[in-house]
Amino acid sequence: MSSNELKHNREVKSNLLPLYLKNHRVGKVHSKFNNGLNVQFDDALIYVGGGGSPLSAFGLNIEEEKLNAILTSVRIDDMVVNKDDKLIFYSVDGTINIYYKEIEKVDLTLPKIKCNINEIPNTGLYNYLKNIEFEKCIGINLDEETSKHVDLLLNSDKADWNINVMIIRFFVGRGKGLTPSGDDILIGFTLALMMFGKFNSWRNALEAEVTRDRTTMISVAYLSALLVGYASESFIRLVKLIDDVEMEKIEKTIKEVQSFGHTSGNDTLFGLLLGLKFLRNQKVYTFSIPSKND
Repeated sequence: MSSNELKHNREVKSNLLPLYLKNHRVGKVHSKFNNGLNVQFDDALIYVGGGGSPLSAFGLNIEEEKLNAILTSVRIDDMVVNKDDKLIFYSVDGTINIYYKEIEKVDLTLPKIKCNINEIPNTGLYNYLKNIEFEKCIGINLDEETSKHVDLLLNSDKADWNINVMIIRFFVGRGKGLTPSGDDILIGFTLALMMFGKFNSWRNALEAEVTRDRTTMISVAYLSALLVGYASESFIRLVKLIDDVEMEKIEKTIKEVQSFGHTSGNDTLFGLLLGLKFLRNQKVYTFSIPSKND
């Protein structure tokens, strides 16, 4: 088998997946795409994708042949049962099983980084992102009202609950698609914050305000995973790149993220840049013994 064939048959699962499946038995097909599908178990989603795709934060990647068989057979709302360490897909054509217990587990928890807040302006990742003309490639129009809330993202006190709620309510659900642009911006911004600190008030406000009555279940699922410390494979690589100086690696990963959805990748990267800019503006003092000239 060639290396390309091996890549497209890479069966892996997120280390968040067993936690999601542990207490769920009966679900349904929530949504289908050309290269995967979401399975809903109560308020949780599992994304089943192909072996050649980046692994989702709550994902399970299987052989392309089996994935195509599932996509061809199942319809939205078809039943999926989690039993005896396998997912059983029911359709008019019969059943298809995915045995997930022995599939390799990938750690998608946010990694610790060496970079500190004061070093952000000097990183290759930050400098690459700040040179992207995001106003031309994001899915939200940076009009006067949006620019006002972008400014609040950049400059407001993230310990202020009321301002946090006002910002989040503006962005949540704003835009089109399965993950609206405003949601992706919030996710990228929050990813940056969580790289460097807890920001509990901001995170608690997100948990309270980003709900299924305000936006899509897919957006809620990605944000919920992030708030407990998990992100998709491409974003884990992106986080690690804050410590890297190889621009070729940085460019490759950013272009991979930019390919997500119509504007979803660029929306998330725009949010990440805003988050890094916000952090850059935070004053972090280091203390030393004053010299006689101070």
